[in-house]
Amino acid sequence: MTDGLDIFGKTVFDTLFIDYRIMVVVAIISIILFLVGLYMQLDKWGRGVPEGATKPVGAWGTIRLMFQKTFEKGIGPALGIIVLDVFLQRRIWRRRKTEWLMHILIFWGWMGLFILTAVAGAAEFYGPFVANTEPHYQFFADTWRTLELPNDIFGYMLLAGVVIAIVRRVAFADVPPARFTSVDWITLGGLGIIIITGFWAQGLRVSSGVEERMLASAYETVAPGFFNNPVVLFHEVFALLFIAYLPFSKLFHMFVTPLVIMINKGGYAEINPQEG
Repeated sequence: MTDGLDIFGKTVFDTLFIDYRIMVVVAIISIILFLVGLYMQLDKWGRGVPEGATKPVGAWGTIRLMFQKTFEKGIGPALGIIVLDVFLQRRIWRRRKTEWLMHILIFWGWMGLFILTAVAGAAEFYGPFVANTEPHYQFFADTWRTLELPNDIFGYMLLAGVVIAIVRRVAFADVPPARFTSVDWITLGGLGIIIITGFWAQGLRVSSGVEERMLASAYETVAPGFFNNPVVLFHEVFALLFIAYLPFSKLFHMFVTPLVIMINKGGYAEINPQEG
């Protein structure tokens, strides 16, 4: 049975639900591809696409411009832009309420799950290296159980957002035909797969009782055959690979739109009250 990874006498990654070698390799590949894709997109945007647009040169020029424009009038106005236009997306609220709800649910559902995953990952190292908990995996186990409810909440938010997006594209005419594309459906389908397999995997964890002991080496005795269960394995790997796809998907506007809003200092007054 595969145990965790020993680093300086401390064991990590023995509380995962799949082999850490699979997880680490796929995570590294996904992060590299995500960063490369993000750089390529920012570089393309910064070089003036479409041709003739007045934009900075290259990805780094775009990032510099973003910070310069955002904080040009000080921290207070910048925070107002970030909170109202990025976090609360008031431009979309002013335009269409249903579209705003869809964006908020998908944006915060996705970001919430991402943040909680990062917290859980940090807990994997914090327990043995900082907190010195005994047993060494206890801090992660406690953190995981604490995060279960918010994980479910953000998961249902993401699910609701995807459902609204699908219904809008199928049943309503307010979605421009140009956005009704195969790429659009690939993105929504990918999110749907992550959501469905995520809830399925969580159900297996609960029903199999693996969360009673959170230790990879104990999975076979607690729940025979659970470790690297095909559903759990597929969910973890697919979710990681989907991160690499983000810069090339329709979801990339979650990163680009806040960037444009910050460069334009919000632009709330430019919204036509009669729209939507």
